[in-house]
Amino acid sequence: MLCLDRMLRFAVMMRWARSFPATALLLLIAPAFAWAQTQAIPSPDPSDKLGKPPAQDSKATPPRVVYAPDPSYPPEAFHAKYQGTCVLDLTVGVDGLPHDIKVARGLGMGLDESAVAAARTWRYEPALKDGKPLEVQVQVKIRFRIRGAETDKIAKLLDRSDANDAKADLELAKTYSEGRDVPKDEQRGFQFLSMAADWNLPEAQFLMGQHFYKDQGSSPDYINAYMWYALSKRGGFKKGEEMLKELAAKMSAEQVGIADTRVDYWPEAPPK
Repeated sequence: MLCLDRMLRFAVMMRWARSFPATALLLLIAPAFAWAQTQAIPSPDPSDKLGKPPAQDSKATPPRVVYAPDPSYPPEAFHAKYQGTCVLDLTVGVDGLPHDIKVARGLGMGLDESAVAAARTWRYEPALKDGKPLEVQVQVKIRFRIRGAETDKIAKLLDRSDANDAKADLELAKTYSEGRDVPKDEQRGFQFLSMAADWNLPEAQFLMGQHFYKDQGSSPDYINAYMWYALSKRGGFKKGEEMLKELAAKMSAEQVGIADTRVDYWPEAPPK
């Protein structure tokens, strides 16, 4: 139970990795070089009003996008060269209409509202099982990108991040945390660092340890720091072992035991 929050986050990443793309539509929008790309990703656990099929039921087909105009790029975000990917959870009804649209991972600066407004206009061919429509939950990624000499590097890193590239996540973490080519945003940098660490990138896991140990001022989180250092060591990052020795001298046996339990429950490798 102690590591349930991390396990749930990893489960979410696993769901994204098993994505089943629906028809993707690209549409250039008003501002030069600005565009958004949409992609629907069915949840592995669909809600079925006609009788929920078994998880291994291969006869159920996912919904397919038939009309999906891209969202507008809010002027404030565009002029600030603010890019990213908004993730929405929504339900596709038996009539192919989306409803219960919620922001699962937001961006701010008006991008989330623009994404939701666009999603309300989309139309799908509903999911089917044995020829009958199903109501299913889907997760949708909406990419806001600005193409140009000053922004293309970040746009490409974001594209790689959306494809579950942990090294791109780590590069984005450093980029936003240090303000390289983008306005400094430590919160966003930490979000990407967490994603890279969740995907078992040893360097990112070591930096997560540093965050909980070094960046908390007078109140370091020894248990979380120890867990991340141990995970980085397990992945072959030598500095992790050095920090474990330093931390162990400051922790009680109970604290070390809790951290070791979290490590034991952590998956050895991300899903393929």
